[in-house]
Amino acid sequence: MPYQMKKILYTTDLSPAAPRVFQYAIFLANQFDAHVTSMHVLEELSPDAKFAIALHFSDGDAEEMMRKKQKEAKEEMFQRVETLCQATTLSSGEYIDPDRLTIRVERGFPEEKILSVSKEIGADIIVMGAHEKGFTHTFLGSVAKRVLRRSKIPVVIVPLTDE
Repeated sequence: MPYQMKKILYTTDLSPAAPRVFQYAIFLANQFDAHVTSMHVLEELSPDAKFAIALHFSDGDAEEMMRKKQKEAKEEMFQRVETLCQATTLSSGEYIDPDRLTIRVERGFPEEKILSVSKEIGADIIVMGAHEKGFTHTFLGSVAKRVLRRSKIPVVIVPLTDE
């Protein structure tokens, strides 16, 4: 029986190069008539950052700032998806039906959230980008490397350059 890919988890850091990775996710989704969950993770603050914020803001203000940041990230993701789908449709005919796309913005540690959401949604594959870190570092970013190492499902890594 051929491999069935019905659920794809696409993760994004919202960098300028991220739309190229999304194109891979759309391509795979269209090949398998799969659903794509597009996810961005707002990273948890370090204990030092939390302490600094606590000195200047109340708990309510700090939580409101995080909610605002989460809302802005979700709006940016919707805008990028809309723009990319329009541009891709015009150039190559590739497009994804909005009914086969879910957008999520999560809060937490990126590696942990990516792995837990992939399990939660029953993803068949994870598609993510990795920034080049230079000769002294491996070609994979640290989040991509840790997800690749711990994932129980296939992970597609799209190398990102700053071009």
